[in-house]
Amino acid sequence: MIRQLQRYMMIAAGTLVVALGFNWFLSPNHIASGGLSGASILLGGIFHTDPMIILWIGSLLILVVSAFSLGIRSLAASVIGSVLMPFFVLLTHSWQQLTDNPLLASIYGGVMTGVGLGIVFRAHGNTGGFTLLAQLLQKWMGIKPSQAIMAMDSIVVISAGILLAPEKALYALVSVFVTRKAMEMVLKLQRSSKMAYIITSFEYEQALSRAVLQDLDRGLTKLSGTGGYTDDHRVIMMVVLAADKAHKLKLLVQALDPHAFIVFTDADDVAGEGFNHELGQVPASLNRTPKSTVRL
Repeated sequence: MIRQLQRYMMIAAGTLVVALGFNWFLSPNHIASGGLSGASILLGGIFHTDPMIILWIGSLLILVVSAFSLGIRSLAASVIGSVLMPFFVLLTHSWQQLTDNPLLASIYGGVMTGVGLGIVFRAHGNTGGFTLLAQLLQKWMGIKPSQAIMAMDSIVVISAGILLAPEKALYALVSVFVTRKAMEMVLKLQRSSKMAYIITSFEYEQALSRAVLQDLDRGLTKLSGTGGYTDDHRVIMMVVLAADKAHKLKLLVQALDPHAFIVFTDADDVAGEGFNHELGQVPASLNRTPKSTVRL
C-alpha cells in the first residue's frame, strides 16, 4: 500500500513538473516539441485557440477511446497521468511565463519536461497522450510503439516548421534533444551503481572476501583467471555496490593487497537481492505459476 502511494505521488510530482514546463516556457513561446502537448501548441497556433483547451480535449478523448479499445485494466499506468496532466496545466495556466526568449524557453522547457517524464517513468507511469495512441496503433496496425511515437513527434515538429515558422521547428528540435538528455539523467540516478573487478592472488582471497562481505555488507562472485604476462593463477572478484561505496572498497582493497588490480565500471541497471526493487507491479503475463511439465 505504501509502495503504491509512493508510486502515485511520484507520477503526480513528475506530471506537475511537465505541466510547469509547458506553461512557463513551451506554450507561451509556441514551441511544439512533440507529444500531445506539442500537438496542442501547434493546433492552438493554427486555430487561434488556447493550447490548454486542446490538451484537455485530446487527453480525455484519447483516454476514452483507449479504454474501450484496450480495456481499463491495461490503462492502469496511464489513467493517472492522462487526468493529472491537463489538470495541472489548468491549475498553473495563470502563472506568468518566465521568459519570452525562444531559445531559453526551448532549453528550460526541455529540461523541465525531461525531468518530469523521468520521474513519471521511474514510477512506471506515463502521461497518456501519444503513449496511448501508440498502444492503439500497435493493436490496430501492428506498429511498434517506439516507432509510432517517433513518427508522431516528427510530424508535430515538421508541421510546426511548415505551418508556424521554420524557426519554430529548430527550437522544437533543441527542446526535444534537451528533453531526452534530461530524462536519461533522471533515469540514471535511479540506478547509480558501480561494478568492480578485483584481480588479486590466492593469498589475499580470504581477507578480501571477508572485507567485502562484512565491512561493506555486499556479496561477490569469484572467478578464476591467469595472468597474461606471468602465467600465474589469479582470483577475480566481481562486486556490485552503490556508487558512494566505491571509494571505500578501493581503500579496503589497497590496504589488504597493495598489488591488487581493481577496475570500476558503471552498472546502469541492477536488480536482485540486496538492491531495491523498482516501484511497480510484475506484469500479468509474467505472474504465472510455472507448469510442472515442459515440452521441448
